[in-house]
Amino acid sequence: MVGGGAGYWLTRGTLGISLASAAPSDTLVTGFSFDIKTLDPGRQLENGSSHIGHATYDSLVTFDGADLTTPKPSLATGWKVSPDGKTLTFTLRRNVRFATGNPLTSADVKWSFDRVRYIKGNGAFLLNGVQDVLAPDPYSVVIQLDAPHPAILPILSSPVLGVLDSKVVTQNGGDASPDAKEKDKAEAYLNDHSAGSGPYILESQTRDQEIVLVKNPTHWRGAPSISRVVVRNIKEPATEELMLKRGDLEIAWGIGPDEARSLRQTPGVTVKTAPALNLLYVIMNNNPQVGGPFSNPKVQQAVRYALDYNGILALAGPGSVRLAGVIPTTLPGALPSSEAVKTDLDRAKQLLKDANPGDLKGQLSFSTGNVFYGVQFGIVAEKVQADLAKVGIQITLDGLPSSIALQKYRDAKDQLGIWAWAADYPDVSDYLVFVPGRTVGKRAGWPADASPDTQALADLATKAETEIDNAKRVSLYQQVNRKIAEIGPFAPMFQPVAPYAFRSTLRGVVLASTWFIDYTTVKKG
Repeated sequence: MVGGGAGYWLTRGTLGISLASAAPSDTLVTGFSFDIKTLDPGRQLENGSSHIGHATYDSLVTFDGADLTTPKPSLATGWKVSPDGKTLTFTLRRNVRFATGNPLTSADVKWSFDRVRYIKGNGAFLLNGVQDVLAPDPYSVVIQLDAPHPAILPILSSPVLGVLDSKVVTQNGGDASPDAKEKDKAEAYLNDHSAGSGPYILESQTRDQEIVLVKNPTHWRGAPSISRVVVRNIKEPATEELMLKRGDLEIAWGIGPDEARSLRQTPGVTVKTAPALNLLYVIMNNNPQVGGPFSNPKVQQAVRYALDYNGILALAGPGSVRLAGVIPTTLPGALPSSEAVKTDLDRAKQLLKDANPGDLKGQLSFSTGNVFYGVQFGIVAEKVQADLAKVGIQITLDGLPSSIALQKYRDAKDQLGIWAWAADYPDVSDYLVFVPGRTVGKRAGWPADASPDTQALADLATKAETEIDNAKRVSLYQQVNRKIAEIGPFAPMFQPVAPYAFRSTLRGVVLASTWFIDYTTVKKG
């Protein structure tokens, strides 16, 4: 079974029928490898959920196509920032209605943001530093901040902060009070129903298999050209390639370099690449109770020097780049590749000798279902295992189903792990999650008060994210990046380039790193 729910399209494909134009003209069949724990915007953070969230909910601001540098109006037609950078006032678009027909007002924006803050889901960190959200009149929203926060505009484009129909969600168990963490019961409803004003409406979903969207005919930008979108979960890049060639699939963006190379030779298929605000990294648990010998800074350094980065880049394919830190090269604060750790087995062995950890064994956890721009986590895990064996580190592979692996990682239970960070919003501040005491730092068992060095790094990060002067801001982020590379329990491996392919009869197909394909720009014929 490929991608589950393959039903009609796959059945016809297996009969050898030419399916280059098999999908009805008003239906688009797309696919990639996704993990979805929830479709509740306030609780989601996975790529698959963000993709669906962008299609079904509108946010205050957005980005056009692949341009992730300048926030554009969406529900907000304009905004003003106070001179001290601590108050933002948004003017809402008038006459916007939810798919239910209910009018969208500032009260819905406040309710949605308060719900995210108080249910304290995975995306709640996006509103860290928000002191209050006010709705002084139906078409004005005021966001008050504890401190200047230059990243707040790109953050507000996140599907996590999509605006919900507060009336409908409240009727179905929603709560946005300070007690929402205990009182809110709307997740089950939102997993099966969208409650937004977005260009598409969730018609059905079979978790981990298939999601079907239908157009919102009353969307304020006008109804989309494509009436129905079927999004399939396809774990194998080679399967995506095969399905695209047969016409079972019209857009594929889970392919890797090998599939892209093959598809470029396929008539009727267009292949493009897009920059990816992502990185793949090894995480080592800094908590001795979990990490054991891998909590030792010298062992962590040894792991970094033992990895065969050229070999790992070969797996990632052309266009992927080596990272000197955790900030992708396309963002301010990135370090030149000349600063990246180079493979040095002798140095790794000396570090292990100095650390004297004894018989060094460990367990490397990863999701068996995860595919990172066509590269399966399991293949990278085998490569890391082989590289570490060359310096005497014996690694057992701990491949787990996606949901279990993700929870173990989030619970900071990985001794070692292979994970990817994908930008929640296109701003360098999103990579402060690697700082001690923040999201990924905590998952590595790395609290801010672990040492004077970690506390200084945490303070430096706070200074960077509140700096308004751009030149100073870039310098501060570079300092943060260098310090994480020096003392952090991470080994950044590479930043990918994202290949994607589609039937050449389609127009307006653009891949954005944050939410992938915007179906409103896609047209057939």
